[in-house]
Amino acid sequence: MNARRDRLWLALRFRDLPLSALDAAESPEEPLVVAEKRKVVFSNPRARAGGVVDGMDLTTAQLVSGCRALARNAAREEEALHRLRDALYRFTPHIDIYRSRRAPHAGLLLEISTCLRLFSGVKNLGDTLLAFLEPRGHDLRWGLAHSSTGAWLLSFARHEITGEETRRLFTDRLDRLPVQVLYDYPGAVEALVKMGFATLGDVARQIRSRSMDSLTRRLGKEFTGMIADIYDIESDFTQPSLFARPVTTYVPDQPFCESIEFDYPVSEVEHLRPAIESLLQSLAEFLQRRQLACQHIQWRLAGIHDRREALDIHSDTPQSDWRLLFDLTLIQFDHTPLSFEVDCLTLACGDRMPRRDSSLDLDFEGKRRRGGCPRELAVTLARLKARVGDAAIYKISYRDSPLPELSHTILALAEKCAQQLPHSHRHGLRPAWLFAEPQPIEKRGRRLYWQGYLTPAVGPERVAGHWWRESVARDYYLARRQDNVAVWIYRDLYSRAWYVHGVFS
Repeated sequence: MNARRDRLWLALRFRDLPLSALDAAESPEEPLVVAEKRKVVFSNPRARAGGVVDGMDLTTAQLVSGCRALARNAAREEEALHRLRDALYRFTPHIDIYRSRRAPHAGLLLEISTCLRLFSGVKNLGDTLLAFLEPRGHDLRWGLAHSSTGAWLLSFARHEITGEETRRLFTDRLDRLPVQVLYDYPGAVEALVKMGFATLGDVARQIRSRSMDSLTRRLGKEFTGMIADIYDIESDFTQPSLFARPVTTYVPDQPFCESIEFDYPVSEVEHLRPAIESLLQSLAEFLQRRQLACQHIQWRLAGIHDRREALDIHSDTPQSDWRLLFDLTLIQFDHTPLSFEVDCLTLACGDRMPRRDSSLDLDFEGKRRRGGCPRELAVTLARLKARVGDAAIYKISYRDSPLPELSHTILALAEKCAQQLPHSHRHGLRPAWLFAEPQPIEKRGRRLYWQGYLTPAVGPERVAGHWWRESVARDYYLARRQDNVAVWIYRDLYSRAWYVHGVFS
């Protein structure tokens, strides 16, 4: 049987989300509205009883009902939807957030076909889920259908979940919906009404009788594709979809935070070592089970008299093993002695990323000894940072610039260096030692002199550019000094002066 035809979607539309997300104090007797751009996007029952309707101008709403207005906060609504999605993860791992593009409607789409056996059928699942949400006090509407878009649209109609629903029943219910439920397509809805279409069933019958091409030419491919999604059918409207789209699998954020309380106050770092090791091993197990890695952890120390302190540990590369983090932690504690007696030690890790294991060639003879090198390098760098500070440890990377003295830059160790060099750098003459400031060359008669007489041997290579600040034009040569040292020299084509820019090794 087709995998997509077996799917079942439950849409949850939270009508009061614009208001509930604000956590505003309200009284049942107080008319209250939420407005955006001077338009009402939600009104409570008291305001609606006073004559307020969604979309009404805010000034008019206040005149007819005397309501109090609150400004809509889309960020708070987003946070509320994420909290609801985390709470409903216990019912299904396939949860997606739905937001209308034109109307202030938002909610969740749950694919529940894989969870029906666990909850003994769709009716028990629906009853359990709605009972779980009831204490939260939301003004909730739901819809059940064989497609996600269809379930969302059916949330605008009242249908109880009986457990006897079929694909044919879902199609009949969708056919009876007015075309006005297609809020995100106001232009198409207006055109449909002018053409005499009143329900989605009218649109479906038109497509079945005259194909989808005629409607596509009038209303666009996006709109007709949406109609196909509603009914879960192919674009020719003659058969169910043959290929299933991947369903969103949601994994809630699970921050790691564990603590160890001591039987007696600890005043020495040495006495913290067993607890540090135990907590890091728990973190490593947590990360490895979820195929995650981290670059930042935080130690939180708590003592008597509510004294608290935090110590952050950073790694230049993602880690899922505890040993390097253990070494880095001890290095930091060695340079940050305890300032009070510790009663409780907590390890927190909220910065996580997918683990990416690099592929290595098989080394049967054991010629490559890579195992300890990255860890030893990381520990060495951590010791240097602890002694001289993060800003004193850096690496050099290529930077795209026509001028040699500007073609490199300093980066932090954790940043990625540029890997691709231009053709001129890969195949041209470039000295190992480049001066920060070119050294002037003295002319003695017709000969060039810099710590000895110079003889140009290879060149020229012209470098020009940097016109946006000060135009530069140079001819570079490889030259030999009288003691046979190879140097990189150039002639400034504007000033006609000669300079030494580097020395070859």
